Amino acid sequence: MNTRVTLIAILFAALCVTSCKKDDPEVDQNILANEQLVLVMDDYYLWYEKLPSVDYKNYPSPVELLDALVYKELDRWSYISTKQEIDAYYNQGEFQGYGIGMGFDRDDNLWITFVFKDSPLAAYGVDRGWRISKINNSVVTPSNANSLLALASATFTLIDPDGTEVVANVAKREVVMNTVLMDSIYETSIGKVGYFVLKGFIGPTIDELDEVFDDFLTQGVSELIVDLRYNGGGSVQTAVHLANLIAGATANNQVLGRYVHNDKQSDRNENILMSQKANSLDLSRVVFITTGNSASASELVINGLFPHMEVTLVGQDTYGKPVGMYIFTSESFDWAFVPICFKILNANNEGDYYDGIPVDILANDGVSYPFGDLGEASLAAAIAFITGEASKQSYSAASQMVYPKQNGIRSEIGAW
Repeated sequence: MNTRVTLIAILFAALCVTSCKKDDPEVDQNILANEQLVLVMDDYYLWYEKLPSVDYKNYPSPVELLDALVYKELDRWSYISTKQEIDAYYNQGEFQGYGIGMGFDRDDNLWITFVFKDSPLAAYGVDRGWRISKINNSVVTPSNANSLLALASATFTLIDPDGTEVVANVAKREVVMNTVLMDSIYETSIGKVGYFVLKGFIGPTIDELDEVFDDFLTQGVSELIVDLRYNGGGSVQTAVHLANLIAGATANNQVLGRYVHNDKQSDRNENILMSQKANSLDLSRVVFITTGNSASASELVINGLFPHMEVTLVGQDTYGKPVGMYIFTSESFDWAFVPICFKILNANNEGDYYDGIPVDILANDGVSYPFGDLGEASLAAAIAFITGEASKQSYSAASQMVYPKQNGIRSEIGAW
């Protein structure tokens, strides 16, 4: 078998298999994929020494085989996708769905947490702060949400902020994500505070971030709040770009993180350095708003900045994913393997936050308020801390939201 591994902007490792061709009718493509998955896991998997002994020919596809292989004590994230789905999300920012985020409050009311501009529901005026009372005439609960939302089309019965019922008949389609959901600048007693909500770290995010930071720099922003409450991660390189914009002026050429692989791939261990950009802000501190949906690349930025500046977390503890993946594809089949291949430590060799990164100021996710509203609990707590009106741990959270969960790449997309 001839293989070639390359790294591109999304930590994409392309496994090129030349021993057979995709269109060879004599070859079972799933068995071929299973064989290659075993080889990839043995070479690259962070916990390869925990792999069980299995016969790959006994599994109908690599999806079932991966489930049998993963180290379930720690690994909640390795998954199998397709090359098309991976490319659509990471490179084009596209996915098949309704284009919304959702969360249940403690009374099991289902709230819209965000809406992409390209969502089919946007045509009905649906936005954050609306409630979903029914889908296809069924009351949505935490136990039936996934099955109802799996439908290719649905009738949503929604309640807008004024209490008016709106019925929307929509079908899932390709939705183009805007990862900066909103941004604003607030005049405070200590100067201008920049604020933006970032949904993910994908290729198009870099241009979106540059536009926001260009404006912040021009407007003289001196304090920053980064809202990552629904950010499930994505590209490491895109996350590094955000860190550069936040801390590049003060931590230029400093270590944001360090890749740590298994002992077979130790030559890949290297430092991730920050660099000052033309639109980097000159900051000594930053505030992040987080929830249990803040994961992976979001946590990389937070953990990586701890050694270099004052970092304050407001909201709820993060999810807890201190590890990352490579994406392996082949010319011989359409499957894409996405196993955990490394962990990332910061400049102080700190990481392994499998239980999440704890917040400094507890605050609720005020889903009944639009993004940027100063009455929203998490933003209000962040502003109060920045202006010196409140100290760390001076707020408390009455309840946590419960967000419907998805698996594999859908967990990174974090939308329906």
